[in-house]
Amino acid sequence: MRPMTISQLERESGVGRSTVYYYIGEGLLPPAQKASATRAIYDGRHLELLRQISDLKSQGLTLRDIREKLAERIAAASENGVDLVARQTEVNRHAILEAAARRFIEHGFERTRINDICRDVGITGQALYSHFPSKKHLFIACYDIYFEWMNSQIATPLEEANDSATRLAWRAWAGYGIQGFSPDLRAMADLEAANPESELRTFVRELHEKLLAGTAEELAAQRRPGANQGLFDDELISYAFLGVQESMQMRASWDDTYSKRDVLRNFLAMFLAVRAVYEGRLDLSKDWQEIEGLVDELSARTPEVGGPV
Repeated sequence: MRPMTISQLERESGVGRSTVYYYIGEGLLPPAQKASATRAIYDGRHLELLRQISDLKSQGLTLRDIREKLAERIAAASENGVDLVARQTEVNRHAILEAAARRFIEHGFERTRINDICRDVGITGQALYSHFPSKKHLFIACYDIYFEWMNSQIATPLEEANDSATRLAWRAWAGYGIQGFSPDLRAMADLEAANPESELRTFVRELHEKLLAGTAEELAAQRRPGANQGLFDDELISYAFLGVQESMQMRASWDDTYSKRDVLRNFLAMFLAVRAVYEGRLDLSKDWQEIEGLVDELSARTPEVGGPV
């Protein structure tokens, strides 16, 4: 049910607001939810009932007859526990993100102006800042929109693919798309994730979990009992793949030496190698035993500041 203001309800129903208020007073419509002292929120229940009332009136029924005929529907609509204010808030937030995401793609972070975003959405700066306290918060939150756009484009191929490498290829392509929308976004988000004082740290970490969920699931599904026992952690390996793709894309962006195909080929080749290990087609146990002692030693060693004297 889409939240609506009284103006939107008037426009879509063809019923004036004074009549709407009268119907509410007469018990023909459920009350609106108050968003503030001067603003109320309506939804599809109000619109549907208004259309039914208009139809019954055209058949010659009185308002009393209509109220009796629609009593059950009116009661059900009145008891609905949907928080229209919260839903409207989320609708507004998403509209801001959509407009901002397009502006950031077109102009970049530095040249995007908050006033332009507000004009695109039809809101005040105060309304925007009630959702996003700074331009940086808004920029990083656009990651959600870019993820949403790319995810919608790969949803069907992912569902139809029967091979994990094929699915990961689509996910890698989506990652390329997100990076292409806003090249500076991932670097800024990573800085916030690494900063223990950042207010955005938790959001960025949750975002990474969403980005990596598919890869972690693919890896877990490939694991065979007993294969290279204890060597690999699905979450850490999924983060490794994200970092690998980031670094490859960064290198490819410097000049024309490497193409998108080169990046995707090397990325998928690494996944195929890891998949072979997960499935037990490659046994790394002996190799790990030879290096395990050094890993333990290095894990306990603290680097010296300035190096040895």
